[in-house]
Amino acid sequence: MTYDSVIIDSHIILPQGMVDKNLIIDEGRIVGLTNDIPACDHKINGNGLICVPGPIDTHVHYGVYSPINEAAKTESHAAAIGGITTMMRMLRLEDSFSNSLQAQLDSASKNHYVDYAIHASIFNTQQINEMNFCVKKGITSFKIYMNLGGEIGHVYMDMPPNSTQLSPAKVEVTDEIIEQTVKNAASLGCPVLVHAEDYESCGCGIKTAKEKNKMDYLHGLKVVPLNLRQKQLKLYQNLDEIIIVKFILYTLVQKKHYCKLKKKKNLELKFL
Repeated sequence: MTYDSVIIDSHIILPQGMVDKNLIIDEGRIVGLTNDIPACDHKINGNGLICVPGPIDTHVHYGVYSPINEAAKTESHAAAIGGITTMMRMLRLEDSFSNSLQAQLDSASKNHYVDYAIHASIFNTQQINEMNFCVKKGITSFKIYMNLGGEIGHVYMDMPPNSTQLSPAKVEVTDEIIEQTVKNAASLGCPVLVHAEDYESCGCGIKTAKEKNKMDYLHGLKVVPLNLRQKQLKLYQNLDEIIIVKFILYTLVQKKHYCKLKKKKNLELKFL
């Protein structure tokens, strides 16, 4: 049998440690490790190199500030350069999955350079009722944002494919939504990722920080800029004096120089 490729003389990382083996690749898959060199179309010298299992990035946000048909290309290209072989996208949709999911899946399937999977975010009851629909489409994990609600419920959803507009939304992830999402995921045998901050505590923290920044700013207007302005005026005054002195010295030097030339060549002096 002739295989597609064999990587020879490489160090291979396995769960039990590093081994020195030749890596057999056929039809895009690793099909075996061997000490021999079987017949192959391409022989790759791996001497001094290390073969590791492809890393999986399980938490990636893309498709929010550019549509997925563009973001899938740029982000998966960057992932591939960094050695990532699989990336898992945090999908955020405001609409029902039955209306908006398929377009995302179709566009994603045409534009990734590496393997990918999707975590579907849950924001409302309708999406909870459609979690089984997601599973049938190949999405088997979900995410909830406990930090979104109240005064800090504003979030950007993923842009529709080929769109040029951002998708701002206001959501309220209540305790009921969280409970029903977890229960429904458990019944489907799916894991749930949790953004676990309490939005009321987050809102209070943000409000306190804004008030502190406002007071610091007002304090700065009254004190710091005044002192800074005084220093600037003093600096400008000193610079003016330096410039004037240099100008006078320059003029005197020039005048003296031209006076010497006049005596030698009878030149007419003109000073502006």
